Amino acid sequence: MSERSGARAGEHGRSWLAAVALAVMVIGSLAVVPGSAVAQENATFIVQQGDTCTEVTPLGDGSQTVEQFYDYTVLDDQANYSSLGTTDIQENQVSQLFVYRGSDGLSLVFLHDKINEPYGFVATGDISGLPADGEWAVEDDNYTDRDDTFDYTDTGAQIQWNSNGERTDGAAFRGLGSSDYSTITADIAFNDEVDRYPFEEWSGSPSDNEIENWIVRSGDGSTTDLDMSSPVEISPGSCSGGVSTFTATTDGSGANATAGTTDGSTAGQSTAADTQTATDSPTATATDTQTATDTQTATSAEDDGGDATAGNASDDGATATDGGGLVGTSSPTQTDSSDAFGPGFGTGAALLAVLALAGVALARRR
Repeated sequence: MSERSGARAGEHGRSWLAAVALAVMVIGSLAVVPGSAVAQENATFIVQQGDTCTEVTPLGDGSQTVEQFYDYTVLDDQANYSSLGTTDIQENQVSQLFVYRGSDGLSLVFLHDKINEPYGFVATGDISGLPADGEWAVEDDNYTDRDDTFDYTDTGAQIQWNSNGERTDGAAFRGLGSSDYSTITADIAFNDEVDRYPFEEWSGSPSDNEIENWIVRSGDGSTTDLDMSSPVEISPGSCSGGVSTFTATTDGSGANATAGTTDGSTAGQSTAADTQTATDSPTATATDTQTATDTQTATSAEDDGGDATAGNASDDGATATDGGGLVGTSSPTQTDSSDAFGPGFGTGAALLAVLALAGVALARRR
């Protein structure tokens, strides 16, 4: 073989290796970039109360932040000091709990009462088990000298809501796609279980100003009644597979979660929606009684960040806010898993790119 032939063969070999390397990079990226979006769409959560398990899916299509969805507004012709983005699901004298899937990830939302209805209520929330890398994105109410109070720790909150009618109250915690938690406990007290009952600003009798029902809402529109005298536990996972835990990817986005094996004891289970569990998990079916099994593999996504960020809570104890701004456990950096190759870079485009690279390499070998 001549020196020229050997040089050409070496050049062809290097071209082939470069083409293969590029193909591997493209294919490898597909396993990360689109996966986070699919996982978030298919995420399921369980709401456990005593022996009853209710499986729910998030509300929202991922197009808005949770702040935009809730749309807390202080003064407006429609209503004051209220959520104007949830009017289609608000219910009079009803407290709601649900998960919201926004453009900034998964959030836990509390929503009380309905705008433009005459009577108010009082309620308190003792929330624990929150991921330390999440944040309180919405406080309703949030204005100076408000009656409501929000006291935060790294992984919990003590909240008191007081309403004199015509308005909503609530809150939203962003960060449910985090790997830093498995179960959140929400112990909500209503009516005469609250020290401030009866509230001095009410009109009408105390019995007129009471929350009458507590529900958990699912993404398919279904609702399930909760026991107003017992706390609930909210976890990623399914009633058939048990509690899952999110495992963060190398970029720390919380995407592509993997479920950890748990006991998953869920007697007397019911499902609020017949929907898919996270990627690679079996589809949950609606049954009244199911036997819990070891946790299956789950996949989810969380793109942290958003339009509003919160200050860090004190490590030494609770941090109270006075309505001048939200205080949370952290201010995560906003990430967008679709930016790696731009929107719409799907499997088909990747395969074409691989074929094109291989064709170029083969042509140069000839």
